[in-house]
Amino acid sequence: MSSDERCAACGTALDPERFARCDVCDGARLCLDCAKAHLCTERCRSNGCLAGLCVRMVRGGVTDERFGVAE
Repeated sequence: MSSDERCAACGTALDPERFARCDVCDGARLCLDCAKAHLCTERCRSNGCLAGLCVRMVRGGVTDERFGVAE
């Protein structure tokens, strides 16, 4: 990841050591605040999906096996 990469949702510069990734959204990279609120589609919202449970944390280049945002 380049140091000038930005959050797919809000455009904030991402910390290359700590961000989240949504594989459902083709690997979209998100800042932690946006990851906590992330729902992939409007259908997710209408189906009652929980925001942020479709993302995985990436820390130091290693993707967490678990879903969700843990700080």
